[in-house]
Amino acid sequence: MEHTIITDNINCQIHKRKLNCRFCRTCDHLLCPECITTSHKKHDQDSIETVCNERREKLKEIKSTFSEKFILFEIENSKANDFKVKYEQFSDESVKKINQQEKLIIDEVRKYAKALREQLKSEKQRIEKSITEREKHMEEVKESLLNRQSNIIEVLESNQGAQVFNVCSEICGKEIPDISFKTFPEETKDFIPTNESIKIVINFFGSLQKTKLPKGLPQVNLDVIKSYTTDFEMVDRVVIQDDKTAWICNEQIPTLHKINIDDKITTVQNMSVKVYDMSLTHNNNILMSLDNSSDVNLLTPKTEEIKPFLSVSPLIPLGIHVTKHNEIILGVKERSDKLTDTSCRKIIIFGMDGKQKQSYEYDKFKQRLFTVPFRITSKINNDILVIDRTSNTDGRVVVLNREGEVKWTYQGHPHVSVGDQQFDPFDIVTTLVGHAIVTDFINHTLHVLSGEGDILTFKVMKEQGITYPTSLDIGTKGQLWVGCHSGDNERTEAKLQEVKMSF
Repeated sequence: MEHTIITDNINCQIHKRKLNCRFCRTCDHLLCPECITTSHKKHDQDSIETVCNERREKLKEIKSTFSEKFILFEIENSKANDFKVKYEQFSDESVKKINQQEKLIIDEVRKYAKALREQLKSEKQRIEKSITEREKHMEEVKESLLNRQSNIIEVLESNQGAQVFNVCSEICGKEIPDISFKTFPEETKDFIPTNESIKIVINFFGSLQKTKLPKGLPQVNLDVIKSYTTDFEMVDRVVIQDDKTAWICNEQIPTLHKINIDDKITTVQNMSVKVYDMSLTHNNNILMSLDNSSDVNLLTPKTEEIKPFLSVSPLIPLGIHVTKHNEIILGVKERSDKLTDTSCRKIIIFGMDGKQKQSYEYDKFKQRLFTVPFRITSKINNDILVIDRTSNTDGRVVVLNREGEVKWTYQGHPHVSVGDQQFDPFDIVTTLVGHAIVTDFINHTLHVLSGEGDILTFKVMKEQGITYPTSLDIGTKGQLWVGCHSGDNERTEAKLQEVKMSF
């Protein structure tokens, strides 16, 4: 119970010894009896208690606004911290790549320079061999010429005619050794440094180029900290009311349980109702869409009464969500399951007075937004997130702003699939920092998306005991609750898992 506000002990600022007893709306001023009789007789007056209560409500609204601002601050602060870490990693990776490329290029340049030196050495050996051969030949020719010249001189200096005839016949009959030589090689190899070496370095080394900065994508951990066994084959929906109380339902039975959560779960209230979807209101009542009914119903837990709240006849309500701003977002469709050009598949926003505010059915290109708006949630910035079931085994996440524009869609990750089935979403929730968590039924997986639609992680939870996840909610302490299918339509032991989230 709210505490009582005392309003009969406020001293008048003008007449210090007197207590205020009325409030002047005309002057926006508290009044004591003397103030009333002197200058406020014909003014619009009201009781202090009434005006105080009005202003308390206004302060509550302002407080709520501050709370939203603080949440947005935490979101931005988280993004800044994440970006800082990511950029430091990004920068370190860039330097690491430069160092690796430098080492690679240096090693390759050294190999190339060594090969060039080997080629020059081989060329030098070839030239030196050619020079040596020519020098040897020249020595041989020189020796031959000197010998013949010496014989001729010796004969000419002698007085023996016989020697003249012998030497002349010997030398004159032979050719004089050729003293001409083949020319030395005119070509060889030389190292010519390129005049455009800087450009070549850029081409083979790489350069700094503009790129998009890394997005702040935090590390995400999802760890099961407690597991509970229900008496359902499947927990179609779970709504956490407080630390110890939750509501779970099974559409097939049909049954709605109010449960107490301790070391185990205990059913404290049981209602026979076929719930399609449900959402907690600000005053802890529950709005429900019922299977094959045109009414949205309101459950008051204290009285256990279920009464019609609003109707969307002739349509039927599907996914239902109460926003932080106390609005109702409702997915609706016609009764037929066959999608035709005349089908109506849309979401509608209502106030708590039941009056329609907005609806979204087609985009600006006149294309249908939804096939079956199965589950709905929202973010603090008013973005609307919808699980759109495109078939019995497939679906996607569609995110709209309040103008009805599609901001992004998500259709699963290619690394998570069973056979040809890529993405089988059943439920979606958003965290305080704006991340979205989506169940992937057939793949036993939870997908975590950023507010911009980037995949932060996908966690296959089967090893932690989460199989066939069907429903989600976030508790008052920030923990994630996951309702599951038992895996067998004959087994009534579906799990309800409590999961610790860390980002």
